[in-house]
Amino acid sequence: MLLVLLSCLSVLLFAVGNLLPLPAEVALLFFTMGMLGMGNGAVFQLVPQRFPERIGVLTGLVGAAGGFGGFLLPSLLGVVKDRTGQFSWGLYLCGAAFLLAAASLLQVGTQWHAKWHQASIDRAGIFSYRRLFRAPAQETAE
Repeated sequence: MLLVLLSCLSVLLFAVGNLLPLPAEVALLFFTMGMLGMGNGAVFQLVPQRFPERIGVLTGLVGAAGGFGGFLLPSLLGVVKDRTGQFSWGLYLCGAAFLLAAASLLQVGTQWHAKWHQASIDRAGIFSYRRLFRAPAQETAE
């Protein structure tokens, strides 16, 4: 779920950066903000799946990172606007960051898939792209 959200957010931010007509821009921003909220919920759902013995500490760290991001994003967009005269490049930069986060999540998901118990993988919905490329003989051997 988080992987899909990060990928969609990247596409939406690149689209918002193209400065479409106002009604389209408002609709894209509406969907972008909704997906950011869903991504927040997905992260807080994943924390107890991955770190069940340290839920309080990790929830605090995730909340602190969200607060830092809430400070950093407007500052970044302001600096980019001051330098370029428009917000587009800041939105492109944020879209690229979400794309990088999705690629990182693909790699980390593969590692989690190898280390977690199957019940936790199913409960958290962890996706491993390497399972797509396994030969059917390897799956039956396990």
